[in-house]
Amino acid sequence: MFKTLLKTIAAAVLAAAIPLGQPLIAPNPYAGPPVIAPNPNADAAYTDIAGTWFEEAAENYGYADIFSDGSGKFNPDSAISRMEFARLLHRALGININYFAPVDIGEYFDDVKNEDAGASQLYDLVTAGIIQPGGSFGPDKALSREEMVLLALKALDYKTGGEYFIIMIMPEPFTDDAEISESAKSDIYKAVVLGLVKGHEDYSLRPKAAATRAEAVTVVSRLVNLIENLTQKVEVSASATEEDGGLMMRLVIENRTKKAVTIQHMSGQKFDFKLFDSEGNNLYTWSADKLFTMALTSTTIEAGESAVFEAFLDGELYGTLKGKAASMRAYIVGSSDDFYINPEGYEALI
Repeated sequence: MFKTLLKTIAAAVLAAAIPLGQPLIAPNPYAGPPVIAPNPNADAAYTDIAGTWFEEAAENYGYADIFSDGSGKFNPDSAISRMEFARLLHRALGININYFAPVDIGEYFDDVKNEDAGASQLYDLVTAGIIQPGGSFGPDKALSREEMVLLALKALDYKTGGEYFIIMIMPEPFTDDAEISESAKSDIYKAVVLGLVKGHEDYSLRPKAAATRAEAVTVVSRLVNLIENLTQKVEVSASATEEDGGLMMRLVIENRTKKAVTIQHMSGQKFDFKLFDSEGNNLYTWSADKLFTMALTSTTIEAGESAVFEAFLDGELYGTLKGKAASMRAYIVGSSDDFYINPEGYEALI
């Protein structure tokens, strides 16, 4: 089957804007529904998956409406068809698009009809840019392993918006590297680095071979986990709003991951705010007249919570700057091994 290779993934670098003060840790008010909402358990208990390397993937993604033939078997070594994989991707990733008018899959393919199983799901995947329209789709044809990987990457880009990066350490070429389509090689090795693809025991990819059901649910399982990891982010935002004649400067750090994140501060100063005019000249620095302890400090934000730092410019001081200040830039003073901190700060317009 597939053989494990190096996986080096870095979460997307997020840019927003920041304000700081003593943190107020609160439940994250911005947390929305999960990006992916797959059925945690497939609705079929198969008799031929126990103790196999794909057991968990088949339990979670071997959907009965796609794979069950009534025999109680998953038939893991059977080739997965192009339509079966399209339906699998659609359901596992929760891709559901609403249209204002009835749609016709015939607009995209000449060998699929609206009443065919998977037609509406296929239409959604075309709309999402995961599958390219035109000519024949070949719904009953076996999906090649190369095609399976390329579709998984298209789905990854759709679910993440392409907002992720990887440290592209070129992995060892497959023993049958020459059989991979030249146009697909860079994407195939990108998938290797991301951990979506691994090789057979002899480290061959067998790109033109038909993908099996076991391979398909395994790749989809990895894809779902990867998307969840890449979309569970720490987001930083800043705002500067006039309140009671003064200016409230605020930084919000939202921990949307499943674990606590920590910021290490080299001193008691945890944040800073600066105001700039329209030409980028610094008009005011919040920390300029402040004293901070030199002791090491830290800020920990639990999973699903937010840290809010804020500072207020009273009306007297803000009055001297109002009309001149065009933007505020907020800074996290410290470092973190858990998320990216932009050293240039986070800007908000006033």
